[in-house]
Amino acid sequence: MIRLALESDEKWAVVEFTPWAATDLGSLTGEFYEVIASAMPEKGKRGKTARAMLMSAAPVATSVMKTAAEGFFDQRFGTGTWQKIADTATSSTLDELGNYKPTPNPFRQQFAALSKAIERTGAKVLVIVDDLDRLHTDELLAVMKAVRLLGRFPGVHYLLSYDKRTMLDLIGASDLAGSDPDRARAYLEKIVQYPFELPPLQSAHSRREVTGQITAIAHRYGCDLTGTDTRSGRNWDLIDDLLALLPFIDNTTLRAIYRWCAQVDVLMALLGPGHLDLLDAALITYLRLHHEQIYDRLPTWRSKLVGDAPRAIVLSDSPRDTAEDWLTRLRNEAPGMSEPELTDVYKILVYLFPKLPHQLYSRTRPLSTTPQVHHDEFFDRYFMFTLPVGDISDVTAAKEVSSLLSDGSLPEGGVLRTFIAAGGGDQRLALRKLRRELGHAVTDAPPGCVLAALEHLWPCLLNEHGDLSLPGPGQDIAAMLIGQAVDASSDTDDARAAVNQARQCVGLRGITQILVEFRRGRDDYPAPIAAAVTDVRDEVLGVCMADLTSPQPPQEGQVLSFIYFLTTDMYAELRRRIDSAGLTQLDVAARMVAKDSNLREELQGFYHEPFEEIYPREYWDLTQFPDPPSVDDLPEREDYSIDARLAQAKFAMHSIMLGITSNQPD
Repeated sequence: MIRLALESDEKWAVVEFTPWAATDLGSLTGEFYEVIASAMPEKGKRGKTARAMLMSAAPVATSVMKTAAEGFFDQRFGTGTWQKIADTATSSTLDELGNYKPTPNPFRQQFAALSKAIERTGAKVLVIVDDLDRLHTDELLAVMKAVRLLGRFPGVHYLLSYDKRTMLDLIGASDLAGSDPDRARAYLEKIVQYPFELPPLQSAHSRREVTGQITAIAHRYGCDLTGTDTRSGRNWDLIDDLLALLPFIDNTTLRAIYRWCAQVDVLMALLGPGHLDLLDAALITYLRLHHEQIYDRLPTWRSKLVGDAPRAIVLSDSPRDTAEDWLTRLRNEAPGMSEPELTDVYKILVYLFPKLPHQLYSRTRPLSTTPQVHHDEFFDRYFMFTLPVGDISDVTAAKEVSSLLSDGSLPEGGVLRTFIAAGGGDQRLALRKLRRELGHAVTDAPPGCVLAALEHLWPCLLNEHGDLSLPGPGQDIAAMLIGQAVDASSDTDDARAAVNQARQCVGLRGITQILVEFRRGRDDYPAPIAAAVTDVRDEVLGVCMADLTSPQPPQEGQVLSFIYFLTTDMYAELRRRIDSAGLTQLDVAARMVAKDSNLREELQGFYHEPFEEIYPREYWDLTQFPDPPSVDDLPEREDYSIDARLAQAKFAMHSIMLGITSNQPD
């Protein structure tokens, strides 16, 4: 502020003195002379003369200060003092002086001559000396001596910037003050003639700075500052959440704010755009700078931190840690931290890692698609400052997914294809990346492209049994592609054609496993999907009837293959067909026995729920299940003949009706 005000005034020259540039007391004094010389007017004889004299005087002044440091210089120069000056001055110094030759007691004469030369220029000089409180004690005293020695030049003023408490501590630790705070204060008052204390940074100002800095970082790396929680519909604001979680912002300095924001910027730059969540990066960086002991422990607590918030109610006898357990853990790691600080840090951890037990009034993390730290695949990035070995760049994944949707296949030799082919953990990581990036890019793809992508990806989406893992990234990926094929179709006929094409690609069982995703948590399919699956629906009902009327299950599947696909209306249609075919409850129940099941183990192989969808319990008729076998007479597990299944169905139905067991498979 002062610099800006004076730089616009032609009468003033503002220069900075950097005490860090000097290695000892002598070079410190010489640096002072050079700084003042640089402020002299460049035009005109007087300015050039003053500049030359100051530059020439620097070596002599350095000698004086060296002598002063040894204790020989006080307020006047004696004979012994001059001898030392003469011994340390070099011939090059005398050459530089030219016609300006030292005489006995040279410093006073030079000082007077220099003062007169500076005064004749009419220059007004402000020398800014910043960060004095960051020097060591001996360095600080050296600067103070130099200021006191050279501070009487006419028109030359010094602006010393420092933290007063730190300065008094440094001076008090020296032999000069002898640990006496009053002497330290008195010494400082002798040097500083006009003290001016800056008012503390107000909350509004610090928040303004944080907002400006974080906003600039967000724009630099393409991060959203606002959004809507897709789970709750709540609007969120990154800056608001950040300010609410970091109480230090209301009681800090500009230097601390700039340092923190600069570190956030560096972390974002090291990973690159699209690889970190800005809010998480800012909070993790805050912990690293202000609570290092806690930050250092986070990687060792990884298994307790990563993951989503529990969806079920945790019973009291569960081994899961409580909030108080975590506070105790934090106390042990940072014993010097106050209770309010502990609470604030834990609130940050809960926000970053929703898996942790929440306290009352804890701020919750909005659901977002950004690479947040609580996800296992992103956690290491925030602590390694780079993509860990074995990770996949999200930017690279996005480019390859774009190629998938435009070309119908992943690039040959690409990262995703390589990781998928490797199998195991690499394949799972690649599928998670695929799922994530498809969510961003698939909404613009036409039906033909997404169906080609589904055909290309299908083999790698299946588990070792040839099925989709439910739930899992494979099912999510396939459902996203089918959903887009339906949404992007021009009408219902085109949507049905797209689903039928997918059915030909992945098979009947495969398409039903995909479609199940669309009715998760609901009784029926969304209207566009329901209209598009009519042909698949009819085919499934036909296969179910073939299973119910054949001694061997059809190759396309059996009733149990489609129980998650069938809706209430489909079960009702199946019941009408069953009645028209004259089938009995025993015929149907026999098809509810799973292969390789063992009904001796609490009927785990009998699926009563789909049977109950066809025949509500009040209509069960045990007379249709005559002569049930005893436990000892049940068929072996490997026997899946129709006779074995009929016997198992009789045993299961009588057991359920008589209340022998209530532990049924769902």
